[in-house]
Amino acid sequence: MTDDFLTEGLRNNRYLKALRLPDQFDDQIEARLKQFDRRMVDTHPGLFDPDDSPSFGTNDSPSSGLAWQRINHPMNGPDAPTGNQKLNVHLYWMEPNRYGRPDIDGAVRAFGYKIKNADENIDQKVRSDTHNGEWSIETSENPYDNNITFYRHVSSVPEIKETEETLVEHFEKFGEQYKG
Repeated sequence: MTDDFLTEGLRNNRYLKALRLPDQFDDQIEARLKQFDRRMVDTHPGLFDPDDSPSFGTNDSPSSGLAWQRINHPMNGPDAPTGNQKLNVHLYWMEPNRYGRPDIDGAVRAFGYKIKNADENIDQKVRSDTHNGEWSIETSENPYDNNITFYRHVSSVPEIKETEETLVEHFEKFGEQYKG
């Protein structure tokens, strides 16, 4: 460490900027995920109770991944299955080998969704139909529970927007299968 490094850090508030950066990133990802969640809910409103509020969470040191930001939206509408299902929209940061993606250097940035506590047979059918169709969506065993996650690896906001469009269309087509 040099005096120049400390001097520049003091003059340009680099330390304060570095401290604030994670909160700013979380706020912007939360806003993007809320938009994504709303669009997903709008495709099958009968699965969701309009009085329920989704919850946002973030973790920069989870036990099964590198980091995550996610929204869990309870599925308590009149068409929802019995149980404790939740629509989970997320950005997971994962080791490439956890998602079977040796082609990715660094971390998989999995922007996607899953239905927490869904019937495993339904998840497997949707996964099969996804792979047998014309969907450019990856699927993976979820590292946090027993459900399938539907995602794309993203590296930019345009990729997030494109992925959101595809996943909303995917849920619009396959969300019916999660009805009670």
